[in-house]
Parts: sequence; C-alpha cells; structure tokens
Amino acid sequence: MKNILIATIVLAFSLFTYNSYAAEVDLYGSVNYKVSNDDNTSGKAILKAENNGSIIGVDFSQTLVEGETGGLSGFGKIEVGIDADDSGSDLLDSRLAYVGVDAGVLGAVSGGRQSNPHAGVSKTNIFNVYGANATFTYADRSSNSVKYSNSIGPISFNAMGVIDGATGKDGLDVTDLSASMDFGPISLAGGLVDDKVNNVTYTVASAGISLVGIDLAGTYSYKDTTTTDLTGLEYTASKSFGDTTFAVGYQDKEGTASYITYGASRQLTDDLLGYAEFQTTDNDTGTDTTQMAMGIKFSF
Repeated sequence: MKNILIATIVLAFSLFTYNSYAAEVDLYGSVNYKVSNDDNTSGKAILKAENNGSIIGVDFSQTLVEGETGGLSGFGKIEVGIDADDSGSDLLDSRLAYVGVDAGVLGAVSGGRQSNPHAGVSKTNIFNVYGANATFTYADRSSNSVKYSNSIGPISFNAMGVIDGATGKDGLDVTDLSASMDFGPISLAGGLVDDKVNNVTYTVASAGISLVGIDLAGTYSYKDTTTTDLTGLEYTASKSFGDTTFAVGYQDKEGTASYITYGASRQLTDDLLGYAEFQTTDNDTGTDTTQMAMGIKFSF
C-alpha cells in the first residue's frame, strides 16, 4: 500500500509539473517531531521521542472555463500522514484523496476521502500536542464521501454525505453539515452530524473573538445516543508577543475527564516552529495524570 501511495504522489507531482502551463500544483507538508513525558493510566511517567503528525500532500487545480462569476475549474488533493518512527510497513497513512469541480458562485462538488465539515468547526484546537480533548466528533476524515461547498457573502457552508454500502444501509449513511461566518473580530461556526448507522448525532458550536491582542475562543459539543447524552466544553486564550505565543485552555468532557493545558510556541523562522506544552488531566475515574512535551515542526 505504501508503495502505491508514494508512486501516486510522485506521478501526480511530476505530471502536473511537466504540464505546468495547464495546471496549478502545490506540493506541501510538514515534518513534526516531539519528546513527551506522559503519565500512563497508573500515573507512571513514560518518556518517549516520536513523530507528531507529519504529512505530505499535493493540491492541484486546472481552469476549464473562464467566466466573470468564477468560471469552471477542476481540483483535487492527495495527502498522506508520515510516521518516520515506524519500523514496519506503515510509514504512510491514508488521510485525504479527492477530486472535484468548482463552478464559482454555484459552489464546488467533490468526492473521495475528505475532511468532515463539523470536525473543522472548533476554534479551541490551538495547541500542537495536547488540548482539544473535549470535543465530541464523528470523525476527522471519511471515505466514500460526496461534499458540496459554497459561500454567500460572509457565510461559508459545507454539506457532506457518506455513502458506504458495506454498512448495509440504503441511501446516505452519514450526513455532515457546517456553516461559519466572520465579522470584524468575531468568528462563529457550527456543525451537525447525523450518523444513521449507529443512531448517533453530534452537535458542535464554536466562537472566537480578538480583544486587545488576546484571542479568546469557546467550543460546545453534544453527543446524543439512544442511551446516553454527553456534553463537552472547551475554552482557550492566547496572546502573541512578536514571534512567541502563549496559550492556556480548559476542557471538560462529560463522562471522561477535565483538562488544563498550557503552551508556548515560537516561530524560529518563517517555516520552523518550536513548541512546549504541559497538561493536567483530572479523570472522572482512576488516577489523575500529567502530560508534558516539547517539539519542533518544519513546514513547506
């Protein structure tokens, strides 16, 4: 599988670079590595150096028809996760692979393995290692999906359906909707997922505001099952001083734990980021734990 993914990325990049007069290609990625000292469930600290979400991907697009209202263009993406520490055959992990058509003011339609709209609603996901513990979501990415995206004025919205015949359900197995709007220093977003296969719904709402140079954000999430209803709350605040940013967050996930997260990061160059984070976890049951990590990330 990894050989197929590598060959696909190399072929796509080579093909569209050779035909650069007809298509726009953006090769991107990041190498992210950390050293952490996290307590296990018994409260014993475990020191570990490991990969922290490194990726590589290709965005490509091509204008099909030019027009005053945006014309018509084709686009696609191939993105894989890279685990540089893997000693077996799982160096690459499938993340995104989709293709679509953008009709300007009429919106864009795409199909493949794509990001779930509601998973991008949270404005409290600002840390590099920890944080973002109390948002109930269906999934970050889904295969067998079709998505429609558009913007009207300041409002952007997405509608995605997952159609997976293996579940034995007819029609849409999962529907995922999101909408967002920015006006001035305030940003709002919301998402709703209906998992028809498992009879579970997820609701996420998030808001952010910038006041006197301090970025404040809050996220509410709600998981409704046939037997249990659970809520999650997250709050964050961050402040930048030049190239250095300090952040703090509080998360409360019903039925699991509450968390306090502290972080500091510094942009060492335009592409190189250094970071350090500390988190305390107050578990509803079992031993309370602490987590700490530091790392470095190069993006291109």
